[in-house]
Amino acid sequence: MKMAEPLWIGGLVAGPVQTNCYIVKHDENGKEAVLIDPGDDSEHILAVLEKMGAVPTDILLTHGHFDHIMAVNEVKAAFPSCKVSISEAERPMVENADLNSSFFSGTYEISPDAWLKDGDVLHLLGREFRVIATPGHTAGSVCYYVPEDGVLFSGDTVFFESYGRTDLPTGRSDQIFESLKNILTALPGETVILPGHGPQTTAAHERMIEGFEL
Repeated sequence: MKMAEPLWIGGLVAGPVQTNCYIVKHDENGKEAVLIDPGDDSEHILAVLEKMGAVPTDILLTHGHFDHIMAVNEVKAAFPSCKVSISEAERPMVENADLNSSFFSGTYEISPDAWLKDGDVLHLLGREFRVIATPGHTAGSVCYYVPEDGVLFSGDTVFFESYGRTDLPTGRSDQIFESLKNILTALPGETVILPGHGPQTTAAHERMIEGFEL
């Protein structure tokens, strides 16, 4: 049986705190796309999509902080059928600019189309995007795991040799350490982790850094 070609994953760095926005497609020339965390620079994001000839069908949000949602409304306006999904536990955050800290650079609130929970499986681009709850950075932080491609979109839960801060609303340090342990020990070591900020890493590397044993 012929194996499916790996997904094409591109991206750009957007906004005042250099948030990674990922563009996922069947291949580089594909039309259908999934956006993950379009955090800012909506004009640039839309220009890149236009240049690619890409049409986003879904926006997946790892959490509700302003630097991960600031371009959502503009992308949604350009592509009205695009479905915006985020954890149900992030509802207060995306509906309240004070909680999502957008007062730093304006006021941003969004109205997602779908509310997710741990264990949900989204069927996108011919793949399973598995929703993994990883509270700690925020109460409703999630990662999206694509097992067929061995890729985890980790938002601000896992960074290269680091992890997200917990001193903003709904953050808890005890939760993020538990989330890190759970996710890093459960995933195959070769899993590529694509974080919300900074360079990519792997589960094996982060296990070694954090000292988690299988």
